[in-house]
Amino acid sequence: MEELEKDYSVYQVINFLADEQFIRHVKYPDAGSWAHWNKVVAAFPSKEPLMQEAREMIWLLERPVIQYNEGARKKIWAQVEQGIQQKASFHYLRAYRFRLAAACILALLIAGAYWYLTGNVVYETGYGSSRQITLPDQSRVTLNAHSRLSYPRSWSWSGHRRVWLQGEAFFDVKHLGDTFRLYVKDVSITVLGTAFNVKDRRDKTDVVLQRGRIRIDVKGQRQWSSILTPGEGWEYNRNGAAATKQKADTAAAVAWTQQQLVLEGTTVKEVIQLLEDNYGYHVVLEDSSLAAKKLRGTVPMQRREDLFFVLSRIFNIEIIQQQDTLLFRARP
Repeated sequence: MEELEKDYSVYQVINFLADEQFIRHVKYPDAGSWAHWNKVVAAFPSKEPLMQEAREMIWLLERPVIQYNEGARKKIWAQVEQGIQQKASFHYLRAYRFRLAAACILALLIAGAYWYLTGNVVYETGYGSSRQITLPDQSRVTLNAHSRLSYPRSWSWSGHRRVWLQGEAFFDVKHLGDTFRLYVKDVSITVLGTAFNVKDRRDKTDVVLQRGRIRIDVKGQRQWSSILTPGEGWEYNRNGAAATKQKADTAAAVAWTQQQLVLEGTTVKEVIQLLEDNYGYHVVLEDSSLAAKKLRGTVPMQRREDLFFVLSRIFNIEIIQQQDTLLFRARP
């Protein structure tokens, strides 16, 4: 691993808030800055929650944090000492200003404490990226592209294990003897210790259980509650107002965590939806009759160029890219 230019092992939240490179990354992220801070997380995994906390504070404040500067500190202190020597006629004004400043600082501290105690820890991924997350109870989550995971800051002292998901994630929940609850819109999943995949896209929620046992509930719809055992899947279509349970291929459901796409009678239309949901492309299908075409196989997803090449071969189509638009055209 490339050597880092700073000793991030000693970094706390305040250090990240004072790091101009980190602030620029939060406000104006690019591929280079993501690469740098991912290296920091890889080298010091314990710093990821601190980085996330600092990131949220920067977003909240919406202004840069002043970096520590010894020269500036001495200058300010000299001004304070000079002010002490001013005439007594200014004492009352200074005292008033001091009390006003103290009241403002106290209000900010109270607001900050309220935000910290009642806020959420949030993880997000962009198009075409994924990340590994360790929750406070040491449960592990793999967050897929274009997804969002959050949980209350009060987790550590409340003892309540609650997580909210938008998008797709694979959960490996640590068994602690109490319940772990995952919320996906109007769906709640209750587990003790288990491994399962959850995907919520286009008003449809899919759950596939790999290990353990889970209970799924839909708010206000008791008839759709279900208990899954390993190898079972559950699908809830909000548009069709229906929920079904069936056998599922767990390996195929979690293949994305290994950067693979497993096609099991998968249609071109479903592949197009994946490219739009996970990569942010706008896909144009020149011949609508191709939408229902089905194929089986395994497609590598490490590089988008490889993904497009393999898809074009197995579906026997041309894929023409123009910026964020993909044209699917039947081969002559």
